[in-house]
Amino acid sequence: MKKTISVFVFTIMFPVFVFAQDLAVADSRINQVTVYTQGALISRSAALKLSEGAQRVVLPEIIPQVDENSLRVSGEGSAQVKILGAYFKKEFLKESADTKVKELQDKIQELQDQIRRFNDTRLVLQDKKSFLDSLRLFSQGQLPKDLVTKVPSFQELEDTLKFLDVRLRDNYKETVDVELSLREAQKNLDVLNRELNDIAGEGQKQKVSIVVDLEAEKPGDFTLTVAYRISGAGWYPLYDARADFEKSQVDLISFGMVKQFSGDDWDNVKMQLSTAPVNISAFMPEVTPWFIRPFAPRMERLRASSDSVRFGMMQNSAMSERPEGEFKSLGAPSPAQYSFTESEEKGVALVYKLAHPQSLKSGAAEYKLPVAAQTLKSNFEYSAYPRLSPYAYLLSRVTNAKDQQLLSGAVNIFLEGDFVGQGKIKNVGPGEEFNLYLGVDENVKIQRQQMEKKTDDVIIANIPSPSRKVTYKFKLSVENYKNSRIKVNLFEAMPVSENEKIKVSLGNVSLAPKDKDWKNKKGVWRWEIELEPKAKQEIFYSYSVECPREINIEGLE
Repeated sequence: MKKTISVFVFTIMFPVFVFAQDLAVADSRINQVTVYTQGALISRSAALKLSEGAQRVVLPEIIPQVDENSLRVSGEGSAQVKILGAYFKKEFLKESADTKVKELQDKIQELQDQIRRFNDTRLVLQDKKSFLDSLRLFSQGQLPKDLVTKVPSFQELEDTLKFLDVRLRDNYKETVDVELSLREAQKNLDVLNRELNDIAGEGQKQKVSIVVDLEAEKPGDFTLTVAYRISGAGWYPLYDARADFEKSQVDLISFGMVKQFSGDDWDNVKMQLSTAPVNISAFMPEVTPWFIRPFAPRMERLRASSDSVRFGMMQNSAMSERPEGEFKSLGAPSPAQYSFTESEEKGVALVYKLAHPQSLKSGAAEYKLPVAAQTLKSNFEYSAYPRLSPYAYLLSRVTNAKDQQLLSGAVNIFLEGDFVGQGKIKNVGPGEEFNLYLGVDENVKIQRQQMEKKTDDVIIANIPSPSRKVTYKFKLSVENYKNSRIKVNLFEAMPVSENEKIKVSLGNVSLAPKDKDWKNKKGVWRWEIELEPKAKQEIFYSYSVECPREINIEGLE
């Protein structure tokens, strides 16, 4: 009969007794992964045959980027086992770094020797140049003296000048070559020194193992499982929303965009995605008094509050933990037949268990994994505000399934099979009602047109009046090109005066609005229009604005 045991290890534990043997296990493998929005929980197992007595199991080749406080050990099998403790064992690898350092040091020494030889050659050339210069000066003084006593032959003069010219040219060329070689060697030396400094500045490479101390009271088979949290992974949601007007429903498909760069390849592992907010502190912020005081200049306020600020910083640093990991939204529509997850509620989070094992390489690739699908009964409505936008926006008030939590994410929107754009869903809890915005539908035409603008600002004999009155007339039109009946919420803002000198008068309206001052917004009118296929509705309205001539009004058309 198999027995299962487990233990949570929160601190590094060291054995206090002598073990009968150490059993190094090289064939442990990752068999299950729970991916959080930031980070992942890795579960690794090894099959053991245990003899009776105390023994130590070593699971090698664990990636260094682990949360040491998250280690958990469990196991089951025919052997009767007590788990006595477990810890991460870290070793610093010096061999590879020392080899690279030795190689760099040898190259640096070689370049330093070259630079020394170049400097020596440069000194020799400088001495030669000085000697040739002295010969030239001697010849410039000696030749005139010789001309007084004897006339040198042409050949002697030519040989002397040629000797000096050739030697000086050679000296100049050799000097230039040495300077260039010296400059190049110094440049290479600087590069090698920087590389050596970089290696010296890096932390030593680590080799991490998990060591488990256990005692087998009865020998037999035993499957050891260790779990630990890593930071190099995460997932974010992406949705496909497919609206079906004939069935009055929206198919909402949830995907998990998973990325892992932990350094380990996940090969054929059971996977689940968790909504647990692991980046949020488990502690409520401390409740402190709220003091109010008379206004004081900025520097005085800063001095008065410096002590409390320092206290708050120390408190926050002690209470907060910010795991690494950050991911950018990315994805495209991917129509297919999907195998979805089973969801399970665990405390404050939902966990989606993927139906099939997954294989994810460590690296930059993102994997689009199906999570869940639900069909939402929908009463489609359009909203339009033609004063600012000439489009009709489709939305539906829907209710989320009771076993699903929707995290904030992008939504790929499909209307009658066509991709029309991308929207967004905010965080939605299980069973919560929310507005699902489905973008623009160009089969519903919206138009706002100014029909008339009339200014009345003169009296008899063309004498300007002290006031000016402008009258406007507009037409709103909604046209349904769809094959089904639609409902449109049409909005328009009427001018509202905030100055007693400006008077607004509303004229005739061909169709009374459903709401005036919609949601307590002054001057906002809403018409609720229902249109049969190919039908059109037009609404005419007018208003006038009167004010003193010297007043310029903002926002009038």
